Amino acid sequence: MTIIIIRALIFYILLMLMMKLMGKRQIGEMQLSELVTTVLLSELAVLPVTDTDIPLLHGLMPLIMISSIEVVISFASRKSRFFRILINGNPITLYENGSFIGKNLTKARISAEDVEAQIRINGFHSASEVDKVILERTGKMSVLPKQSAAPNQSGE
Repeated sequence: MTIIIIRALIFYILLMLMMKLMGKRQIGEMQLSELVTTVLLSELAVLPVTDTDIPLLHGLMPLIMISSIEVVISFASRKSRFFRILINGNPITLYENGSFIGKNLTKARISAEDVEAQIRINGFHSASEVDKVILERTGKMSVLPKQSAAPNQSGE
């Protein structure tokens, strides 16, 4: 039992250091590669913590490798526009000039109702007050008002 506790502590400290190395983002702001890395790290850490037959080094090496790959991907994404687009994709315009762009809604697997809900969340009464809605790389939607429109701030 003591060995499992010590292993858990070692993996906890190592995972905290690796996550710190990969950067400070909230879960909703993670890029796809960061989310995959986070899930993989958690899964890879479980077995060596609970199975004392697995040598500690055999459990640590995959964690270090996956974290290193994520750091390299982050660095390459920052330095190369091509690589950033390859890994994270481009923003997608979902609504523009008074109409929804069907092929982009399909590509993003988002319904017009979801876009309309985001428009209301941003303080507009209807899509007619909005110039564009863009699905950003982070998965959040940017709602750009028409020049004459401003979001309803009254809370109604």
